[in-house]
Order: sequence, then C-alpha cells, then structure tokens
Amino acid sequence: MAIIKEPLAGYFIVKFILLVAVEVFGVAALSWHLDINLPTALSTSTALIITSFLIMQGVLFRQLYMRCKHSFERCSYQAEAWLKRDFSLRAKPTFSTGVVAHLHQQLNGVSEMLQSEKTDEDVQSFLVAELISVLNTPIFIFDQRMQLCFGNDECVELFQKPWQTLRYSPPEAIGLTPEPNWHFIDPERNKRWQVRHSTFTRQNSSYHLVACIDIHQALRDQELQAWQRLIRVISHEIRNSLTPVSAILERLQTRAKDPRDNEAFNIVLERCFHLQDFIHKYSQLNQPIKVDLRRISGLELSQSIQSFFPEVQWQVELSPAYFHVDPTLINQVLINIVKNAIEASSAHATITLKIYTKDNMAYFEVIDEGNGVANSDNLFVPFYSTKQAGEGIGLYISRYFVEQMSGTVNLTNRQDKTGAICQLSFPVLIN
Repeated sequence: MAIIKEPLAGYFIVKFILLVAVEVFGVAALSWHLDINLPTALSTSTALIITSFLIMQGVLFRQLYMRCKHSFERCSYQAEAWLKRDFSLRAKPTFSTGVVAHLHQQLNGVSEMLQSEKTDEDVQSFLVAELISVLNTPIFIFDQRMQLCFGNDECVELFQKPWQTLRYSPPEAIGLTPEPNWHFIDPERNKRWQVRHSTFTRQNSSYHLVACIDIHQALRDQELQAWQRLIRVISHEIRNSLTPVSAILERLQTRAKDPRDNEAFNIVLERCFHLQDFIHKYSQLNQPIKVDLRRISGLELSQSIQSFFPEVQWQVELSPAYFHVDPTLINQVLINIVKNAIEASSAHATITLKIYTKDNMAYFEVIDEGNGVANSDNLFVPFYSTKQAGEGIGLYISRYFVEQMSGTVNLTNRQDKTGAICQLSFPVLIN
C-alpha cells in the first residue's frame, strides 16, 4: 500500500485504470455494435488471453514508472550531494536521448562547474592559510560565534604558547576586545601592538581576520634604515680623510728622530687605526643578513661559548632546551654578551649560564657579578656605552641579530646580589 501513497505511482495507477476502463468500454461498445453476447461468446481461453494482455499492460506501465522514478531519484541524489558540497557525483542518464537525457547532462554540467569552483576555492583557502602561516606577524581568525578557529606560529610571541591551545576561545580570553574597535585590553600590549581587523565570508559564514602589528619592530626598522644612511655618509667621509692622514703620518714617523715625537706619532696612528676599525664594525649594519635557522641544543651552545673563554670560571645550570637559531649569528651574539659580562666582573668572578624552557620559549641567560645595569633606557642606543673604551655597537648589533632570528633580548639587574642578567629568548617551534 505504500506505493499508492507515492504521487508518481498514484499517477501511473490512475492512468492504468483509466486505460483498462477505456479498453473495457471499447470492447463492450464493439460487441453491442456487432450484436455479440459477450458472456456466451467468451471462451475460457479467450478470457485467459484478455487477462494476460491486461497483466502485460500492467507490467509495462510498472517498468515505465520505475524508469521515470529512477531518473528522478538520480537527480535527487545529485542535489543531495550538492548540499553536502560533494560535486564529484555524476548521474548516469536513464534515457540516452530526449528531454530526460538532456536534463541529466545539464545537471552533470552544473556538477562539473561547481566542482571546478570548489577546487579553485580550496586552492585559494590553502594559499591564504599558507600565506598567513608564514607571515611574521601574529594573525587570528574568529568565526561568526566569535571563537578562535585559526592562528599562525607568530602567536607564540604574544602568548608564549601555540595558538592551538587557545582554540575556541573568545577574544576576551586572549586579551582582545572588538569594542569599540579591535584592540588589546592590556594597556602595555596596546602600546606595542597595533590591531588591524577585517571580515570575510566563506560558505555563507562570516569570519573576522585580526592582525597584530608590532609597532616597536616597525620603528626599529625605520631607525635601522636611518642609521644605515647615516653610517654610509660618515664612513665615506671618515675613510676619505683617514687614508691620506695615515699615509702622511707614517711617512713623517720615519723622519722623526726624537723618541717623544715617535711616541706621539704612534698614538695618533693608533687612534686612526682604531677609528678605521670602529667604522668597519658599524658597516656591518649596512650588510644584508642571511639567516639559516638550525635546531641546536642548549648543551651545544653552552659548550661552544665556554670554549671561546677557557679562562673564565663558569657555573652552568642546564635544563633540556633546543634553540632554532643561526649558529654563526648566535655565537657572535653570545661572544658579545659574555665579553661584556667578563669586563663588568672582577678578575675571579663567576659567570653563570642558565639554559631552560618555559611556556614554549627557550631561554639562554648570561649572569655576571658586576656592578649591574645603569641607565637601562640607553643600553641599546647606537654609540652609547657605559664603558670608558666602549664603542656602543655590541648590544645594538646583538639585539639586531637576535630579532632576525625571531628572538628577544632583555638586560636587567640581578635581585639576589649585584650583577646583571642578559636573557635571550626564542620561540620553540612545534615542528
């Protein structure tokens, strides 16, 4: 009885009954016209033939119904697949020609078009995700329920943990607020980070793209460019003057007979050579830096830096830690820092190396027993030095190298005794 409830089946049954009724009416009319008495004229065999004929008609009607039903079912399956964004399904036409075949061909054409668009959309989504992942600024994506659904590896710089640990968090849970405009709730973070926001739609759902731009880094880049321009001018002028002056002094020194004059020439020449060396060191800021990040253990870095200063009395506090850094640059940075620590400490003082990992950050600390840090605001300013013979270049270049490796440098005073702590921190890469 269920088939009767199907409108299409009911339509075919009604048409079949009408056809049988027309046939019965036609036979009755023909027999009346020919004056034939059907009950007496019909034999058993004739009745069986008529019955068989009617059954064959019913079978043919059922086959036609099933064929039409299959055509509609295939269209329905294809539409259902579209709703699930599966455009790979292709319906085989029930009829090879005609309007039904044309309908299936059109549906298959729509599937191919939608599949092509979906492929292009998937490629674009992949490229956008890859682009976001390699950008050197923290980026978040919130869904229409204002829950975090995507971020990049640079988010570690903000929260010292992968963004995956913050998945499904609302903006307020990670220190952001969209009202009235997107910004950080913490005033200190708000001073450093500029928040940019935009919205986009995908699959009929709206998303919020939030990018955090480090203002300090942008200012430092501008500052570096300004210093590079200044150094090019200064280097050119000083070298143009020092070269002939040094040559003249060396010639005059050969003619000096008085030992005091000879000593004076030596002092002037020494200062000329020192000035040339000073300019050479600062010219490093004009050279492009190629960073080759490698995975190095804290033990390797500790042993490497100790080998450069075998005369130092070391104390090492080592926990398992791995750094993704450029071996050449990190060694140059550590040499500068340890050299400053040695110069700040007394002859037999101990230099402590402390290496550890915390909150997905790897730390390398150099701790001395000197007089501590004075006027910390100017420590990373070029040409500024607290040492009498200092050039003001070491810490500035060290910070520049560390930032090129996505790290940070902090120089603070010790709390337990006199001395300073120079802390290098680098994000621990998940892969």
